[in-house]
Amino acid sequence: MVGHEPNGNGGTRVLVEDGEPVEADAVIVSVGRRPYADLLGLTGTAVKVTDRGFVEVDELCRTAEPGVYAIGDLRDGPQLAHVGFAEAIMVVKQILGERANPVAYDRVPWAIYCHPEVAFAGYSEEAAKEAGYDVVTQKDAYRANSRANIIGETEGLVKVIAEKGPDGKAGRVLGVHMVGPWVTEQLGQGYLAVNWEATVDEVAEFVQPHPTLSEAFGEAFIALHFVEGGGDNCQRSP
Repeated sequence: MVGHEPNGNGGTRVLVEDGEPVEADAVIVSVGRRPYADLLGLTGTAVKVTDRGFVEVDELCRTAEPGVYAIGDLRDGPQLAHVGFAEAIMVVKQILGERANPVAYDRVPWAIYCHPEVAFAGYSEEAAKEAGYDVVTQKDAYRANSRANIIGETEGLVKVIAEKGPDGKAGRVLGVHMVGPWVTEQLGQGYLAVNWEATVDEVAEFVQPHPTLSEAFGEAFIALHFVEGGGDNCQRSP
């Protein structure tokens, strides 16, 4: 997209680079949020603010001012409501004198409510390789899934990224990425697998109910368990 202009019919014409314009009723622009630390009266405190307006905190969301914490969009990190919720619990535990564990920001669940939906947790294949991991991957398409065919939503797939062991087989689960029907509701298994550092063999033992969309998740792990070096189940017929 290179821009848009009114089409004279109450809608807008979206201009596409090297393509024909697309007529639409509306254009939604999502540019994120900026923190308003400058409105919090922090002058004279030890709280430090970056050039971008984020409050500097440590791994437990503590600022340089004793007893003052910063969570959510006020700190530099994933601008996700559920991440802010987790940070709030972590801070309350500290205030109550209880043990608090830092949020694993590189493993939080991400959910994009488009169509088809997108959801993921952990490393992508590219990021895992950049981090120095030797990886194996496996995909399983929703068009081969019975429930997806029942509800008429067969577009999408599940992709599993796992650490490659010395024997060439898949080991620890590094990431789970999903595109398809209601994947934001299905990511829970993938999120747990990544955060509990489960292995592919362990997850492949789980029994998925039939017919459900979650079978695509399970079958990706089963295939990766048996196929050395990973593979792609996206070409098989339903």
